[in-house]
Amino acid sequence: MELHAVPKTVKDIFASDKKYIVPRFQREYSWTVDELTELWKDILININYKEDIFSASEYFIGSLVLIGGHTSSQYEIIDGQQRLTSITILLSALVETYIELGEERYAKGCYTYVEGTDSNYTEFFRLENERSSDYIKRAIQHRDKETLVPSTPEEKTLLFAYEYFRKKLKEKNLIKEINEYLGIALDINKDTHILYLNAIREQVLQLKTIYITVSDKDEAYNIFETLNAKGLDLSVVDLIKNQIFKVLKDQHPTDYAKNQWKKMLLNLNERQYQTDLNTFFRHFWISKYEHITESKIYKSFTKHIAREEKDVMKNFLDQLVEESLHYKLFASPQVEDWRQQEEKSILESLMALGLFRVVSPRPLLLALFNKRKEGNLSLTFYIKSLRAIEHFHFTFSTICSSSASGLEIKYSSFARRLRQARNKQESHVIVNELISYLSQKKPTLDKFINSFEKKLRYSEEYTKEKKVIQYFFKKLERYYRESNELDVLNISIEHILPQASGQSIAFTIGNLLPLSQELNSECGDKPLIEKVPIYEKSSFRMVQQFLKKNKGGTTWSDDDIINRTRDLAVLAYNDIFTI
Repeated sequence: MELHAVPKTVKDIFASDKKYIVPRFQREYSWTVDELTELWKDILININYKEDIFSASEYFIGSLVLIGGHTSSQYEIIDGQQRLTSITILLSALVETYIELGEERYAKGCYTYVEGTDSNYTEFFRLENERSSDYIKRAIQHRDKETLVPSTPEEKTLLFAYEYFRKKLKEKNLIKEINEYLGIALDINKDTHILYLNAIREQVLQLKTIYITVSDKDEAYNIFETLNAKGLDLSVVDLIKNQIFKVLKDQHPTDYAKNQWKKMLLNLNERQYQTDLNTFFRHFWISKYEHITESKIYKSFTKHIAREEKDVMKNFLDQLVEESLHYKLFASPQVEDWRQQEEKSILESLMALGLFRVVSPRPLLLALFNKRKEGNLSLTFYIKSLRAIEHFHFTFSTICSSSASGLEIKYSSFARRLRQARNKQESHVIVNELISYLSQKKPTLDKFINSFEKKLRYSEEYTKEKKVIQYFFKKLERYYRESNELDVLNISIEHILPQASGQSIAFTIGNLLPLSQELNSECGDKPLIEKVPIYEKSSFRMVQQFLKKNKGGTTWSDDDIINRTRDLAVLAYNDIFTI
């Protein structure tokens, strides 16, 4: 393998007639405000100011590893695409700022580092991305920018970076920041602004890299893995993507690997609650193959997947796409996913787990859905398993905040066993074992009662548990109604002892009732004896039960609140959140 390494500045790189391409196996652009800020600070601290003159310093920003011979007209980027993309975005922001100021000469000069021309005077962007849309070209790189709404997480990240630099380059912001960094006090005006913009431009162009090129394209994927072993910030999924794209390298008539990978990302990011790719992949892996830490997944992947076999890799990629489609159903559940009446409780359990912010059961949820789709798990057992998981995590995680240590291992074990089940009978046996395990691990009644009072509190100032309390009231209402015929939608939280009393006990669950917003407003800060006629207007069975139990009561004491809190906890533990 022939390898060359020479030092080059950004100016050297972008002033040549070379095109730099982000290859299809590379990760998406992912720089956040932290990385952008670090780059920005590196630029500012290296600007020199002496005797009223600005000058730039050479500052090393890391290596740039490329595929291509020294006579090549284009290079593929193995390492450095995040940095080069960010620098291109900054240069584009500089161009736009010059244009706004009417400085056409500076705008044209700076733009030459974004867009070049070949020997036939054909225009080309110096940085191009093989696996992304044209968003960065049209909305950021091009001189005549289009106003486009970003449609993918990567496009949103690109736009964020562009807007970050645009804001930094605004007159007042830029002058104040450079004055502070350099300890000077030039006036805030257009002339100073242009002077500072030019200083930024020159410092960006003087940023220095070690420019490493390798001519053998077949070595690209191996280099990618080797660089990761040397400590570069590449994720496990980057390496696995590298292997998939290495084997499925055909791009004609279509790029199958690229298109399937894009489908997977869309599945994980198209809904309100987007899913991190690394999180999904690990949950999928421990659901199907073996329970392992994230850092060891790549090694596990090389053990379980025949990496050089095209059919095996294609099947694996297809699995990822299908399971990502399943994953979004419980990572971000929607009513449209579960339209049948008999599926209503499935949606409620999944939404509850989202409310609890519990993710450890997801490997098992993947396996359960898989078995249900295969026809090897009945609807009754599917609902039964989800309800057991929901009820367990309400008591264990949400109320008692117990340590989840060991739970993920168990969920992974049940998931992998379930995927091996050959029929409904075997699946049902495993589900019953799961329910037995969760029942045994359920907190004791005493622990639950103690945590119940401390956890479920609500006031106008403390609203953290409001949605959990509303969830609990809905479960309680359904228990009293003994049916699922009616949805409980309009719940506001009434304090029997008014919040205005200032007593902390007034915020505990034993002092709270569900009411419609209208009746709640009517109650105001009235004493109990005046609230009773208003409570009698409520159609909630919970309120009717309260009135029945406190019939004839005209006062509401601390002991009443304490006793009701305990009664609700016992009812919840023994009769509602059963496993």
